[in-house]
Amino acid sequence: MSNVTCIGNPEEKYVATIDKIRDTIRKLEASLKCSRELEAARFLRYSTLKSREKILTDDLKKAKIRDEHMLSEQSKINLSLTHFAGNLVERSHFSDLFRQSVTDIQLDSVNILPETLKRRVQRTWHQKYDALLSQNKRLRKKIVAMDCTLKEKQKEVRLGLQLYFKVAKYISYFVNNLRL
Repeated sequence: MSNVTCIGNPEEKYVATIDKIRDTIRKLEASLKCSRELEAARFLRYSTLKSREKILTDDLKKAKIRDEHMLSEQSKINLSLTHFAGNLVERSHFSDLFRQSVTDIQLDSVNILPETLKRRVQRTWHQKYDALLSQNKRLRKKIVAMDCTLKEKQKEVRLGLQLYFKVAKYISYFVNNLRL
């Protein structure tokens, strides 16, 4: 009797089997749908990271070009400042010699000029010399200020390069993790 109740009607058995198959198919379809959604989300994340990597790589290349340009400009500025400072030293030395030779030696050798005119010429030359000295001091201060600015720019360039290297490491980290 227990065998008869377990076996039951063969139609009910087929219906139960078909229901189980349908339930399995529904579960498989839901699982497939979920895996496709996850695959799409993963692909979207991958393409987003790829585009970010491309943008950051382009930015890094532009920054490197800009930094190279800034460094070349900086070397040009250093060269011109060195040249300019050398000219200032030469000019101040020349003006000192010029002041001595014109006012003291030449005026003493000229006996034709009256003493008041000699003093006026000497005073004029001394004023010009003092103006040159003050201009020289101003230009030296300007050079020091430009040198400080240049050092600040160098520091900014160094910090910028450090930032770009960190960004590059960040990009490579994400690309490597994405490949895994």
